[in-house]
Amino acid sequence: MSDTPTDAGPIDEGWVRQATRLVGLQITPAQMPGVLANLRRTAEVAAIVNAVELDPVADESGPVWRP
Repeated sequence: MSDTPTDAGPIDEGWVRQATRLVGLQITPAQMPGVLANLRRTAEVAAIVNAVELDPVADESGPVWRP
């Protein structure tokens, strides 16, 4: 899997280390591949969602969310 770019740069081990340091988490070497895969996939999905243009009037959210 390639390094998926974000506004903060590519999601690589250095990016994860900086992010986890900022929020006080520790990622073991064994956890790193899974963390990278999940963050890269999340960035891919977010890019798809963010690519959809919304109309501020027609696509306004409802006042109450009901699952």
